[in-house]
Amino acid sequence: MAFAPIDTARLVLRPFSEEDAEDFAARRSDPETAMYQAWRVPYSVEKALAVIKESEHHDGPVPGHWFQLDVQRRADGRTVGDVAVYLHEHGHTAEIGYTLHSWARRKGYATEASIALIDYLVEVTGVHRVEAATHPDNTRSIAVLTRLGFAAEGIKREAFWVEDDVSDDAIFGLLAREWRAHRTTLEA
Repeated sequence: MAFAPIDTARLVLRPFSEEDAEDFAARRSDPETAMYQAWRVPYSVEKALAVIKESEHHDGPVPGHWFQLDVQRRADGRTVGDVAVYLHEHGHTAEIGYTLHSWARRKGYATEASIALIDYLVEVTGVHRVEAATHPDNTRSIAVLTRLGFAAEGIKREAFWVEDDVSDDAIFGLLAREWRAHRTTLEA
């Protein structure tokens, strides 16, 4: 069964298509966007196509793979960014991530898209635990995770590699029961 787009008040989360490759590559080529991520700039359209084609092989999150979703504004169809989910092999734990265009930041899009994704993971997929990791200096991402109800679980020292550079990784976790309790406090 194909993954059905997820609608929120302002956004639509839908599977990537090959037509999204240039926008995806441009977003990942922005130095500010890439600062705390696992890629170097520039990010080629060929790399973007490879990520998109990997996601196209799946009808949604499947154990052992990343699944990317394009995030568009409902009002005009413009892509604001993307969200991604990695479902661990046992299917009970998922890791999420989000990336926005620089012009789309500080508008609540990352929070709104993540709420929809976590709702899907907990209520449809049956995930027990949602994880996220970010650079300890990525205060904007940490603020989003905090708003979503994630608990800071610690720092993995020198655990995140981008080519030959290593940095610490801040780890956050959210249990399904915590999400259900916290969800009622969030506006979607």
